[in-house]
Amino acid sequence: MKAGAGGVLALLTLLTALSFPAPAQADALAQLPERWATRLQPLPESDTSGAERLAREAIATARKELATLLQAPEVETERLANAWGRLAALYQLAHIDRAAAIAWDNARRLQPRLFRWNYYGGYLALLSGDSDKAQRLLSRARELDPDYAPLELRLGQLWLETDRLDEASAALEAAATRPGLRAAALYYLAQIDLLRRDYGRAAEHLKEVLEIDPGALAAHYPLAQALRHLGQQDAARRHLAQFKRRLPQADDPLITELQQVLQTARRDFGLGLQAVMAHDYEEAVRRFEKGLETDPSNAAARISYARALYLAGRGDAAVEQLRRVQKEAPQAALAPFFLGIMLDASGNIESAAARYRETLQRDPGHAGAHFHLANLRFRQGRFEAAARHYRAALENDADIPPARLLEVVARQHAGQSDRDSAADLERRLAQHPGQAELKYALVRLYSLSADASVRDSVRALTLANELAPQQPTPPNIEALALAAAADGQFEQAAKLQQQVIDMLGWMAPAERLQQLQDTLAAYRKKTLPQQPAWPLDDPLLSPPPLDAARVLREYPAAQPF
Repeated sequence: MKAGAGGVLALLTLLTALSFPAPAQADALAQLPERWATRLQPLPESDTSGAERLAREAIATARKELATLLQAPEVETERLANAWGRLAALYQLAHIDRAAAIAWDNARRLQPRLFRWNYYGGYLALLSGDSDKAQRLLSRARELDPDYAPLELRLGQLWLETDRLDEASAALEAAATRPGLRAAALYYLAQIDLLRRDYGRAAEHLKEVLEIDPGALAAHYPLAQALRHLGQQDAARRHLAQFKRRLPQADDPLITELQQVLQTARRDFGLGLQAVMAHDYEEAVRRFEKGLETDPSNAAARISYARALYLAGRGDAAVEQLRRVQKEAPQAALAPFFLGIMLDASGNIESAAARYRETLQRDPGHAGAHFHLANLRFRQGRFEAAARHYRAALENDADIPPARLLEVVARQHAGQSDRDSAADLERRLAQHPGQAELKYALVRLYSLSADASVRDSVRALTLANELAPQQPTPPNIEALALAAAADGQFEQAAKLQQQVIDMLGWMAPAERLQQLQDTLAAYRKKTLPQQPAWPLDDPLLSPPPLDAARVLREYPAAQPF
């Protein structure tokens, strides 16, 4: 290793160790002193109002310190270059890229053969989409230190963006041999696979990315694309629902140093989210607490903190944080929603309903609040209200599979005819042919409807024969037995029903086992069981049990901090 990592003093240690007098004087960066005017680029003041307070203060201090150095009679080149590098890092972390690019350029002009300045400037150009500059600087960095492994990853990214796919593939394959770079390299190799229509290889690469780095949620989107082309539509939808803009992590020491130049609340919040994704909830709590010390008014981060507290088993503390957000940020809809989830899970039903309604007052289109309020009303037997909220949930988020079925079931319990229920379910099944619960509900309705014009044993058998072989669970085999009985095949129905009893055996509660045996007795007598098509106690035709921890862990937040 030459000037890349081992031969270069750590940026954080080097830069934060600088200490200069800071007398009040004009900013010499915007109007460079004569001795520097031909060698460096001027750097006018930039708008930092969008940055965090610590970042704004650090940038202002760094400019003052640098102005002092520029006006000093003598200054060491290394010291001045490091001051420009610190300012560049601060601007880049604050996403003020134009100013950062000028500052990196000035550091490089002072020390043109130093790997670090070429690499940082090239990395920023890569992120900013300036491909020509990125090519020039990263190639220069490679000349200075060809052994710095992350360079292959960065050049692979660059060549992918500029459609030099063969060169990109070679660089990324080299980067993929390094354990700390493999996930990121495979992610970009998968982009090449997609461009070349090699969907199977793309899926393999992206699945490995998620095995190495489960928090790399950005991989779910291209994986969904690959799976869709491979005909795996249900799996594609599942992955698409998990997509967030979080790229795989890469072990790049210089970028790690860059990110540590300014310890901001945003960095702590980001690390807190990563810890949640890794199920390290105590670490997540610690990170959010640290970030909130710096940025206590960040309501979105405080909600994420409450989620981490709950997942760490500290429910009372989570409630306390959410109640604080309720008071301080009345526009934050997730605070009452998560309170509702916690209350619902603890059995405090009406208080939970009140929190769901409060969520909908803040955000009328909140699909989660509609869905969980619908579940609550369904369990209370208030089926019209349940159906209304299921419908609203679907209107705001069409990808809530349980709501597609439960809205129809709720309407049926509220008095909708079997004919209309069957028609509704057939329409939904045509749109979502992979949703097994829709088929299960139709099998029971076509087999047991009190309306003779709705009963259809042929359609029931067709659906049951699609359902049971694909998913041979006890309820699906029981549905196949019912369809066979409805078609007059009682002997076959009895054999299938006995299979269900044998599968469940001692595991089934006594009441459930008795129900199965009563149905078997009916088939042996060549009659259908005396039960409604959609019993209220059927778990496949009722709201799923509330898993509060899963909701708190997985419910998406448009702005987590």
